[in-house]
Amino acid sequence: MDLNRLTEKAQEALRAAQSEATRLGHQQIDVEHLLLAMLQQEGGLAKSILDKSAVDPDLVRTRVEAELARLPKVSSSTGGPGDVYITQRLNRLLVQAEDEAKQLKDEYISVEHLLLAMVDDKSGAAGRILSELGLTREKLMQALRQVRGSQRVTSQNPEATYEALERYGRDLT
Repeated sequence: MDLNRLTEKAQEALRAAQSEATRLGHQQIDVEHLLLAMLQQEGGLAKSILDKSAVDPDLVRTRVEAELARLPKVSSSTGGPGDVYITQRLNRLLVQAEDEAKQLKDEYISVEHLLLAMVDDKSGAAGRILSELGLTREKLMQALRQVRGSQRVTSQNPEATYEALERYGRDLT
């Protein structure tokens, strides 16, 4: 998969996931690291989508942090950020997100495509947590329609145009 096909926010989340894995002493970046990074993004789309899906993003974050705390930690005197690698599960999720983007006729892979892939991923904690908290693919698609309307992802920064009326509009009545 070409990482240049990721939107700026998706690339930022992937970098933050790597930093989080390193900070926690994990040797690999997994789906849960990415979900946590997406939830921690300033002005990020993941929180807005979860809110509109009636799923508490703070509760998701807390549950994901608890899962990550259970993972084994690795420490080494020579260990550095270069020693962190992407798991097969995260690699499959990125490919699935790319497929989601193609289905929606989007040119770039965005945070919403990553969330759609996570909801369908039943092999790990991220998908299980989202499912247990009531997030379904249908709810997620409905929230996406509210957030992005009929817009397609045709640039590396589509999030700037989502919910523009709510952010910049004023009630003049």
